[in-house]
Amino acid sequence: MPDNLTLAVVIPVYNEEENLAALLEDWQPVFSATGASYRVILIDDGSTDKSPEILKSWQKKDDALFVHTQRNTGHGPSILAGYRMALDAEWVFQIDSDHQLDMRPFGELWSSRNQYDLLLGERKEKNASFSRRCVSFISRLIVHALFGRTVNDVNTPYRLMRSEPLRQALEKIPADSFAPNILLTAWFVANKRRIFTTTTAPRSETQQRTSKMNGYFLRGALRSALQTLLFRIR
Repeated sequence: MPDNLTLAVVIPVYNEEENLAALLEDWQPVFSATGASYRVILIDDGSTDKSPEILKSWQKKDDALFVHTQRNTGHGPSILAGYRMALDAEWVFQIDSDHQLDMRPFGELWSSRNQYDLLLGERKEKNASFSRRCVSFISRLIVHALFGRTVNDVNTPYRLMRSEPLRQALEKIPADSFAPNILLTAWFVANKRRIFTTTTAPRSETQQRTSKMNGYFLRGALRSALQTLLFRIR
């Protein structure tokens, strides 16, 4: 990465061939408008569709993009890998590659950043099944009970973080975390870091996905709950 990098953007990717072009076309002007030096780090987590080819094509024509391809490890480990690659920047921003959330709240996060360590776009609408909503509710209850009630959307994939406290938090988080953003939120709350929240909504331009429960997610949610409990004990 170049020296004096201000912003690193971490985007985990798995089989998102239909969304990647729009994602990059829409977000690149947003990052450029900050006037800051930035790098977009795309973690291809062993995609089996055309995502790798699309990412390589974009990387060739845009020096601000860096593509890291790895074997499939899961969403959580992919995010953690991206965060560790991003620590040379002053600020780290994370979004998901499904391009489901409104870009406009980023401006509010960015303009408010100097007074805070963690800035979140909390999702005011979640397209999720009842069972997935229950899991989110339980995750929030656990974090509130063990760490504090500062944040409602504890697992939001729309977060801007000062890199130095992020570096400290990552030292405490297991590499196999199913939902590391929950643990990061818990760490920032527990350590009384300055936290800013606003809201973000689904993009009107895209067809929204409904998150559903399956065996993989259920097992991961149970593991995440246990990891959060152990995180508090440690």
